[in-house]
Amino acid sequence: MYCILSSGSSSSFVVKIQAAEQELTDLHLQLELDKNSSVKEESDLSRSAQEYSAKIEEATAESETLNNEINGLASQTDELDSEVSEKSKELESLEEALTKARLPLEEIERQGKPLIEKESADKATIKNLEAELLAQKQKADSISAELALLQVKRRSAEENFNSSKERLSVDVKKPYHLHFADKKEVLVRNKVPSGKGIFIDAGYEAGFRDGMEFLGERMNDQTALPFRCQIGLVQDRYSYIEFVYPKDTDPSPPSLAQDEKILLTRSGKTNPSGGFVDSNSTQ
Repeated sequence: MYCILSSGSSSSFVVKIQAAEQELTDLHLQLELDKNSSVKEESDLSRSAQEYSAKIEEATAESETLNNEINGLASQTDELDSEVSEKSKELESLEEALTKARLPLEEIERQGKPLIEKESADKATIKNLEAELLAQKQKADSISAELALLQVKRRSAEENFNSSKERLSVDVKKPYHLHFADKKEVLVRNKVPSGKGIFIDAGYEAGFRDGMEFLGERMNDQTALPFRCQIGLVQDRYSYIEFVYPKDTDPSPPSLAQDEKILLTRSGKTNPSGGFVDSNSTQ
């Protein structure tokens, strides 16, 4: 904390002292002129002189105190000037260190700029992908709704067909082999390495005959698409069936697992025109 005293402070005390001394001189002169004054006046004058002397001493002491404080402040000012000089040098050193420290940050910022730009581009790409995903999801939901409707229609048609079949087959003597539209639940025993077919746990005794064609369905996945297959080899209690694919299509065998249950429905044979030949024969 700085305390600055002007030179006028000391001068005012000197003026006071000089005024007091002048007043004392005047009083002495007045004392000489008033020698015939009463004792009371002398006593009053003496008391006044003592009071002024006390004031002079007090002013003198105060002046000395102020001079000492001024000298002390001068010493403190020199110390503060030295400290300010040291702090200025320290500040310059810190500014140089700060300038050096900013260089790596500028380099990091320069290197990070492409990453920031890539992040912005990636965010834009993600936003576009999210919009595309939403559109695909809406499309998938629409297809799922259509599929559910088709499944309901298929179930209804199948129930109507089975009802009509049972009604029309009451008086019909069925052969020992599987009749057209007969269903059979079988178990997948093995898959051939080529993926072209599977072995099932039903054969001649269950009504399977060589050359029969079937529409297969997975029992544990109602959403899986049906597949077509044909009997290639028949034994008493097992058969080998091959998958049948439409012409001009890439083979895509169903992902059946060993010991998985499938439902086989006997169907007509396919003809070259792409239709079906209804047949209840064993071939």
